[in-house]
Amino acid sequence: MSTYKAGRPSKYNPTTKKGVEPAKCAGEYRIRNAEGALTYIGETNNLKRRMQQHCYNGKMSNGQNAGGTFEWKKADGRSTSVTRREHERQKIKEHSPAMNCSRGGEGRVAGR
Repeated sequence: MSTYKAGRPSKYNPTTKKGVEPAKCAGEYRIRNAEGALTYIGETNNLKRRMQQHCYNGKMSNGQNAGGTFEWKKADGRSTSVTRREHERQKIKEHSPAMNCSRGGEGRVAGR
């Protein structure tokens, strides 16, 4: 079973409001800086809320990520929090983003 549908992720720039705004659904996201370098990979049950949290806490607007993009993919409806976290761990290991200080996917499993 695939965790995410094939294809490229949607992109959204919260500063300029250009692109496709994230949906209120589970999925994987990546933060890229203005130069296009991958700086963070995450997984969430609500992509829109998580992007707003990153904007509020400065992860999207300060320092190396100012002017960057939020890339996201909806999770397959059959995926679980456990399978999404495992996928997140694999991607963090593969790409080693600078802002992923932990190994990723270490949060508690969602109650869904």
